[in-house]
Amino acid sequence: MSRFFFCFFTLLTATFLTAQTIPSEGNICFFQDAKTGKPITIVNDSLVYKGKLKKPTLLKHTDYPDFLTYYQYHFNIGKHTYLVHVGCGPVLEYRNDSIVRIDNSFLQKNQYGASPFIYKDQICLFGGYGLFTDKNFITRFDNKTREWFRLYTNEEGPNARSESLCFYDKNGLYIFGGWESKLTTTLEKDPHLWHLDYSNMCWKDLGNYNKNIIELITNSKDNSFTFQSDTKLFFVNGENIVTFDFINNTITYFENKKIFYKPKGFYFDSSSNSLVYLKFFSGADNMKLESIPLSQFIKHPIKTEKLYYSTWQEYALPLASLIMVLLLIFGVYKWTLFQKGKCFVFHKSKNKFYYKSKIISNLDPLEEKILSYLYENKKTFIQLNQLNSFFEKENQDNFSNVIKKRDLVFNSLLVKLNAIINQEEKSLVLMQKNEADKRIKEIRLNPLYFTLK
Repeated sequence: MSRFFFCFFTLLTATFLTAQTIPSEGNICFFQDAKTGKPITIVNDSLVYKGKLKKPTLLKHTDYPDFLTYYQYHFNIGKHTYLVHVGCGPVLEYRNDSIVRIDNSFLQKNQYGASPFIYKDQICLFGGYGLFTDKNFITRFDNKTREWFRLYTNEEGPNARSESLCFYDKNGLYIFGGWESKLTTTLEKDPHLWHLDYSNMCWKDLGNYNKNIIELITNSKDNSFTFQSDTKLFFVNGENIVTFDFINNTITYFENKKIFYKPKGFYFDSSSNSLVYLKFFSGADNMKLESIPLSQFIKHPIKTEKLYYSTWQEYALPLASLIMVLLLIFGVYKWTLFQKGKCFVFHKSKNKFYYKSKIISNLDPLEEKILSYLYENKKTFIQLNQLNSFFEKENQDNFSNVIKKRDLVFNSLLVKLNAIINQEEKSLVLMQKNEADKRIKEIRLNPLYFTLK
């Protein structure tokens, strides 16, 4: 009798497994087995597909909270495969065909949308949202105590957020972007690329990232996904495929020729350098396992830009411009002081001429009268013949003598002034020809060397 029930149960199980289809919408958990390298697809917490979506086996498991589809943080450490609940707390390990819960924690519901990474072979989560607040701390899972603990860093670091873009390697973690309270983006509030150095566990602000990233990410929040290779982070939406190269500080845009949309499950296989994913068939109640090499994935580059700008680079141009303006102002100031030091000063109230605060005492009375007259008309050009009036009383009937006397005194005045200031005569007095009659000379004091007080 017992043999009959055993055969009946075996037949019923085989029939059930053969008839089972993979629904395009439902409870699906998809990840890579660290031990075999094969893709693992678990459907409805009951069937396991190893590799191709054929011949499933029944899932063996210990008790765990919630459905496997909510265990979205996947870690391959050595030959071990771990699944962590999206709210943090429960940690499961995939062993052959079985799911085994290994933590002593509870369903925390405190780090939804956290950034998963590995530090010293430890499972770690940065940030996330839960209990009505965003987080900016790091939690780590201790394999010995099987509990979650705070991983402490320096106080200065990224502000609280969830769904950050992150990339990690053996040296550290890069964090940027994300959302605050699921409503506002941190791309504008904290436009900095942060790096956590594993050697000292200190955050460092590398600088402001390219502003084009803000529009790229915010406009495709719901239909995009990311994955990382050994050296780059990939961002994919319906239009573009974008690679973030943190080591070389570049962001490269590629055209999404295959019109790649966010798959139900995916991971990057480093051994084949390919993206492995589940592809849904429109209108059908099933899906297909596919993979695409990165060489085909990023075939059509559009442009390459800088990923981020160091603080000094961002402000280098404005700072350089400010320094140039200050230098120019300082130069003008020094030049003005220099010119003021070279100026002849006429104290009108004292009727005295000074140079560098000293009275000019070597001028004849007639020379002083001419210089005073030129000071009175220092803003306009006057005809040279207007100086004749100073000499006509002595030589009323002889015009040529007036001219000779005028030129002699005027030139003597310039020679004496030039000897004081050590300047070329022609620049102390400006000369030009009259516009109406080119034979008439016009003169005025050069304002660079003469001032009133």
